[in-house]
Amino acid sequence: MIKYLTLPGDTLEKISSDLKIENPNYIKGFHHQYSSLFDPLDGILKTGTLLCLPFGDEIKKLNQEIIENGDNLYYHPPQGKIPFEIPLLAGTYTIHHQQFRDDESLAAYEFNMTLEYLKYEEENHIFTIELFDFNKDGIESDNKTSDLAIACMKIIYPLEISINKTRQLIEVGLHTPPLQLKNELEALKKYFTDQYAASYIDQLKLIIEDKKQLLEKLKNILPIHFLLGSFYSATYGDWTDSEIYPDYFPWLVNASPISLELYNRMAPKDEDHDLLKIFQKGNYLTKQNLAQLDPNPKDKKELTLNKSSKNCFHEAEYHFHRTDLSIQKIKADFSIQIDDITEHQTFTLVKV
Repeated sequence: MIKYLTLPGDTLEKISSDLKIENPNYIKGFHHQYSSLFDPLDGILKTGTLLCLPFGDEIKKLNQEIIENGDNLYYHPPQGKIPFEIPLLAGTYTIHHQQFRDDESLAAYEFNMTLEYLKYEEENHIFTIELFDFNKDGIESDNKTSDLAIACMKIIYPLEISINKTRQLIEVGLHTPPLQLKNELEALKKYFTDQYAASYIDQLKLIIEDKKQLLEKLKNILPIHFLLGSFYSATYGDWTDSEIYPDYFPWLVNASPISLELYNRMAPKDEDHDLLKIFQKGNYLTKQNLAQLDPNPKDKKELTLNKSSKNCFHEAEYHFHRTDLSIQKIKADFSIQIDDITEHQTFTLVKV
């Protein structure tokens, strides 16, 4: 047993996490075993409180009691890896994506995405993917460029995709014959008559012929990245935090993915005991840090940011069902400062 004088900002939850105790409420019982009747631990923890805390084997014994009573609040992945089942990705998702410049809303997009599980073949999971029910709002809501992009997506989807056992998107195939897709895209030029539209449509027709390009485009849409990114391969230690890992997020349109240095943190159980929350946070990953984390940084594309644009922050909250670890919801925020302008984006994905 050790005695600890509480500091400003201390809570039972924080102390419990620091000591790796499975439930902060058990600290009260331990304290009362060793403290006098004149030192009760009731209500809000005050600065300067002298706490009696477990230490060493006492923590192991206390955690064993907590687990046996079914009162443990934390999920600990076996062998440090969360065993996600890829077929459980199947379902329909509602996606909301909003973009801001400083405090002004540029655009807000809503659409649905369906992943239908087809089969397991040659160690890969085969799905069809379809995006539909597009809606947009904001000061760019009447932008013809946006209308054109949505019209093209309606033609190209559904697609067939292959995901390997490490949750990587490795192949994409067309559900409609390429010639038919090209003809339907070409017909859009009757409604979008400017030079930009013609160029955009011609580029898409070339991408349809090149499965490698089509695969890269699909990897870099936010819903797919959030469902198949490096988050799911993170390694966890003996408590709530993962090791730091790099990832490349396609937050900015018409730019290469931004390299980020990320880590995950398990949240304790709350009122909904069926819900597992995991928080993801990260900042811009410099090339110096990238070299330490990624042995092959040249294999990844990275957005080049100048010295005044490295103020970049990403955070996300993933909700899983505790029973089968199926994804239920993802909420994310991203901000980046470029010179004196702040770009901010919010993203929400909900399984319906």
